[in-house]
Amino acid sequence: MTIKLYDFPVSGHAHRVRLFLSLLKLDFETVIVNMRENEHKAPGYLKLSPLGQVPTLVDDDVVITDSCAALVYLAMKYGGKNWYPEDPAGAAHVQRWLSTASGELYRGPVIARAIELFGRDFDHDAAMQWSDRLLPWMEDVLGERTWLAADHATIADVAMYSYLRVADEGGLRIEDYPAILRWLADVEQLDGFIPMTRSR
Repeated sequence: MTIKLYDFPVSGHAHRVRLFLSLLKLDFETVIVNMRENEHKAPGYLKLSPLGQVPTLVDDDVVITDSCAALVYLAMKYGGKNWYPEDPAGAAHVQRWLSTASGELYRGPVIARAIELFGRDFDHDAAMQWSDRLLPWMEDVLGERTWLAADHATIADVAMYSYLRVADEGGLRIEDYPAILRWLADVEQLDGFIPMTRSR
C-alpha cells in the first residue's frame, strides 16, 4: 500500500511531513485538503482525523494526525538512527526541538503568519513576543553548531524549518538572524529537499 499524505500546500505542518518523505526518498500519494474551504472539518475527513488537523499520514493501517508524531514514525520506520537518535541523550535533544515546534514556534511565527494570511482571531502582539523569545535563542544555538540537535540533520531541523522559512509572511525579520539564515540554507542543501509553498 502506498503511503498517503493528506496535505494542504501552504501549511507548514504539512510541509514538514512532505519534506521528510522527500528526504527519505519515499513514494507517497498526496490528497489535498483545502483548509480555506473548511475541507478539514468535513465529516468524511473528521472520521480520519477527529480533531480536523492537517496533515494526516496514512501508512497501511497506521494513521497519524500530528506532524511531529509523523516525523518520529517515519524516522523510526524508514529513516534510521541518524534522523532520530536511539541513545537517550540524543533522543532528548531532538524531542526538545519537537516540543519547541509545537510550543514556542507555534505560539510565535505560526500564529503571526496565520493572522496575516488567514485573518485568524489571535493576538498578534503576543505572537511577536513569543517570536522575540524564540529567535534569539535559536540564533545563539546555531551560532555555536551547524544543526539544532546533533552534528548532522535530524527531524528536529525538519520540524523547525518550514514556518521559519516563511516567517516574513507573519511580519518577522529573519534577515536579522544570520545564523538562522545559514541554517535555513543548509537545510535547503539536503538531498531531496523540496521548498515550502509561499502564499505571497
